[in-house]
Amino acid sequence: MVTYLEEMFLFLQPAFSRRATYVWFVVAWIGIATRTDAYGVSSVVRALSLAPASYLLLLHFFHSAAWDVEGLMERWWRWVGRQNVAWALNGQIVFTGDHTKAPKDARKMPAVTTLHQDSETASKPSFFRGHHWGCIALVTCVRKRFFSTPLWAAVHEGLDTLGAIADKELPKTVRTVAMAQRAAHVMGQHAYLVLDAYFSVGPVFLAAAAVRDEDGPIIHILTRAKKNIVAYLPAPPKDPHTRGKQALYGEKLKLYNLFERWADRFTSTTTVVYGQSVTVRYLTADLLWKPVKGYLRFFWFETPRGQLVLITSDL
Repeated sequence: MVTYLEEMFLFLQPAFSRRATYVWFVVAWIGIATRTDAYGVSSVVRALSLAPASYLLLLHFFHSAAWDVEGLMERWWRWVGRQNVAWALNGQIVFTGDHTKAPKDARKMPAVTTLHQDSETASKPSFFRGHHWGCIALVTCVRKRFFSTPLWAAVHEGLDTLGAIADKELPKTVRTVAMAQRAAHVMGQHAYLVLDAYFSVGPVFLAAAAVRDEDGPIIHILTRAKKNIVAYLPAPPKDPHTRGKQALYGEKLKLYNLFERWADRFTSTTTVVYGQSVTVRYLTADLLWKPVKGYLRFFWFETPRGQLVLITSDL
């Protein structure tokens, strides 16, 4: 393990412009990894039995101009990409993303704003002061065990966390896509980004399709569909003897009504869900979705846990 950590530290060293700052980074990293409490810099000093004077030196390290968080983070992404632990599907790595809202009591803490709690948890009031975080992680697999390896967590309200992109220019849902696109670009990979139903909106799919290379979009979206989403069949060919242009959208379909309407089209298979082998029925169809003015692929699943509809931009 010591040899592995030495290789990692040496790989991260170019993120620091001064050797002294790099050495203090190693000290801080080991202190955070071995501490037994969470009281900031004091915990690092106690964990490593450092001299009291080291407290101020560590404070200077965290405010040093010899390194920046984004530069160090990109080196970390490249290191993770070289470890051959990323789980790939169709030759593309898999990211997961989500939002979370953390209450804060501090009155002058940066980026603290008034937030509305719209999730199903009952542990927070409807409105509170705190931070709105956006996070992405990489799905990794080691010895047939899967892990979610954190890559980036950023405050999405009150701070500019994407370089030149101002906070008000992008919706919070799109900022998560931009985070995944940047990580995939640095790692030199194409990726799937798996999100929950909060992200099943048009701007998310449009933002993913906008950043492309010669092989197509860098990020493909896979998200759960909201209960009220509708899609359309293609319009039938227009009668050549009638005026007007060919219509694009045909019959309107409510996705969750198709479990009964298209019941005879489903296929059964056996798969593993949360470690248990279960039988599920599924259906796949490419339908038109108005928010993107084009086709997306829809999946209907009937499982022992209930019905589920997923949407992906990968056809």
